[in-house]
Amino acid sequence: MSLSRLQTATGILKERTRAYEAQAYQAHRGMALGDGCEALPLSLGASAVDHCLEGGLACGGLHELRAELARDIGAATGFALGLAARAMQEDRSGRNGVVWVTDPATRVDGGGLFPAGLAQYGLDPSSMTMVEPGDLQGAMWAADEASGCNGLAALIFQIKGNPARFDITATRRLMVRARDSGVLALILRQSGEEEASAVATRWRVNTEMSGADDMFERGVGAMRLSLTLERNRAGRTGQWLLAWNPKDRSFDHAAPHPAQKHVSGANSPAHSLDRLPVSANRQGSPGQMGQILDRRQDFGRTS
Repeated sequence: MSLSRLQTATGILKERTRAYEAQAYQAHRGMALGDGCEALPLSLGASAVDHCLEGGLACGGLHELRAELARDIGAATGFALGLAARAMQEDRSGRNGVVWVTDPATRVDGGGLFPAGLAQYGLDPSSMTMVEPGDLQGAMWAADEASGCNGLAALIFQIKGNPARFDITATRRLMVRARDSGVLALILRQSGEEEASAVATRWRVNTEMSGADDMFERGVGAMRLSLTLERNRAGRTGQWLLAWNPKDRSFDHAAPHPAQKHVSGANSPAHSLDRLPVSANRQGSPGQMGQILDRRQDFGRTS
């Protein structure tokens, strides 16, 4: 990116962040913005998840949403949009607007946002600022600038994999700026593995089969996703099956798909929303293995 284009992009982003701060100030004149300690937790709407989080996600903090496989990025994006919509709906100190920063590497198989899809989450496309820098360094700079905006409701920073440049020091810088400004900062990691970072929570998002539509039995119902809370500074973790409710703009607990029930059989856990990993939910000791044959000594021999 040339110097002139970089200066232009810098000016546009700073202008939008100043506009968000001015709107928040006019909405709540005299109130102290950027006090992340006083911000109420952001509830998801699902009672079991909110109870595990002691009320909800900590606003003014950094959280990671991880899609281990590229096919799950759609579900992870929906989870991020739902959180951003709830952050705007609860009107924390007059905050408004969402800044979405993308790493160029995510555009190959991650796609882009669709305005009609945003409407399902109650998000106005005009309230979103899309930042698409030419390299990862520019994307990290834009995320740092947006995380320090006092009038912003949420920042979503979409990256691909585990780039060495975006290390624990970079996440700590994002965390500090989000804590000081009170912004809900989300890292949307596409096709990435677990790694050490400064996030308060880390979620693994997997795609699940949707149910039937409420109006049409053969139609496609609400999006379902499997959430695994891998890291939580509060201590407790868990796994839940959730669905987005576009009417209430919240997440609800969802029942497993009938096809999944049929496959699981009668020995499936009674409470599938909080099911344990397979390694921790074994039914007794494993059966005896058969005889192991090693035929390698016969390779290359003639009869």
